[in-house]
Amino acid sequence: MPNKYDIQVKEELDNSGLFELLESNGSPDMWESNNLTPPSWMKGLTQDDINAMYQLGALSKNGLLAEIKKIFDQAYNIGLQEAKEITKGKNLEIFSNVTRRK
Repeated sequence: MPNKYDIQVKEELDNSGLFELLESNGSPDMWESNNLTPPSWMKGLTQDDINAMYQLGALSKNGLLAEIKKIFDQAYNIGLQEAKEITKGKNLEIFSNVTRRK
């Protein structure tokens, strides 16, 4: 037997038009079943990727900002290393053969 709260929620859903949307998409019990396929954006993700997402989601605001800063620092350092290697390649003239072939 529905209680007063359930009736009030149903009336609010009816008034907002969300009840039809909820009814057309199935009940919440159906959403919790194991028969659902993962969303398309999750295709190709490994279990490690999913675990990393959960870890990032559990971080506080400051922790997430620190993690982003760490990633930016790593990207910057990789860029510096790449620039050094390109300079070495130019000094050793290992790129000159590639330009002659064109």
